[in-house]
Amino acid sequence: MSSISVPARIALRPSAVMMRNLSILAFLGAAVATAGIIIAPERGWPNLLLATYYLIGLGLAGALFVALQYVSNAGWSVAFRRVPEAMTTVLPLSGVLLVLLFFGIHTLYEWSHEAVMANDPILQSKSGWLNEPFFIARTLFYLGVWLLFSTVMVKLSQRQDETGDIDLTRRNSRLSAGFLVTFALTFTLASMDWIMSLEPHWFSTIFGIYNFSGLFLNGLATMTLIVIVLKRMGPFQHVINDSHLHDLGKLIFAFSTFWMYIWFSQYILIWYANIPEEVTYFTRREAGGWGVLTIVNILFNWVIPFVALLPIWTKRHEGVLLRVCVILMIGHWIDLFWMIMPPSMQKEPVVGLWEIAPMAAAIGLFFLLTFKSLAKRNLLPVRDPMLEESLNLHT
Repeated sequence: MSSISVPARIALRPSAVMMRNLSILAFLGAAVATAGIIIAPERGWPNLLLATYYLIGLGLAGALFVALQYVSNAGWSVAFRRVPEAMTTVLPLSGVLLVLLFFGIHTLYEWSHEAVMANDPILQSKSGWLNEPFFIARTLFYLGVWLLFSTVMVKLSQRQDETGDIDLTRRNSRLSAGFLVTFALTFTLASMDWIMSLEPHWFSTIFGIYNFSGLFLNGLATMTLIVIVLKRMGPFQHVINDSHLHDLGKLIFAFSTFWMYIWFSQYILIWYANIPEEVTYFTRREAGGWGVLTIVNILFNWVIPFVALLPIWTKRHEGVLLRVCVILMIGHWIDLFWMIMPPSMQKEPVVGLWEIAPMAAAIGLFFLLTFKSLAKRNLLPVRDPMLEESLNLHT
């Protein structure tokens, strides 16, 4: 097998038309989402929470992927590491959006109303945790920790391009280990705070890992989509080969199945225990249109990816992998909609302008910021000691 030499520089020059279209999508989506908060706050605020949680999940998935590669001393992914690093650039903006959600706290969370707390013994017992000042403080803490770790990891990686110092790899490996532990704890609490407390009488001990599985699966799908797009646009044409796609496809296949395993574990444990305060969560989501959405959720996040990526050749096929990634990105939105919206849509799920606009803004902002970040620097970590191994990957 012939060896691929390390290119001096590979640059991305996104077209002005693409960037303008992404800007328009983000602007129009944000404008309509703002109108939704004013005109229909009972739908506007939950959908803003959904879009913000989706966006922040993409940023965290990028940081998480980078950290996992460092702690495992992986070389196969070095060639496209700038992609997950660029994904982290959405974290500051998504943090700002999350802070804006504080203004809708009384629309979103019933525990934020003093009258409700005063007449509910169960919520009173949780008031030490579920109260506005502590909720806001925890949110700011989560955001601060994630931003600190992700910023330092990316800066150290980029500095290696200038110095070639191998000690920067070792430093990032130690930092990544700390991030993984911190992320596991903080994201578990964050998912409980922001999503599970929408229905504060219900609880699940594996809600954090369930949210992690969805976050990382969507992050892998989005990252793979960007890698394929960069390959088709030209910058990664001679960098990414079928073996890279195969490994990414295997990860997507594995974490799609892992998501299904956690979904079923949570469901079956609650189903056979048959405890009233637990089963109400699923009985609501099995009635009418919500029951249909439950089936669609499983189809998009597991059945279709599982069947599509089961053969070896499909994991190495750009077209198939790209379509599966799009399906999974839509599937994650469905999953979050399934978790977030039932308290505000008691009878049937509704998808209209107020639901589409916030997600359009989030997707537009994500790709706009990610491609801007990728265009600012060399797409290859040219002085990483394992880059040549990645360029010559063969599986």
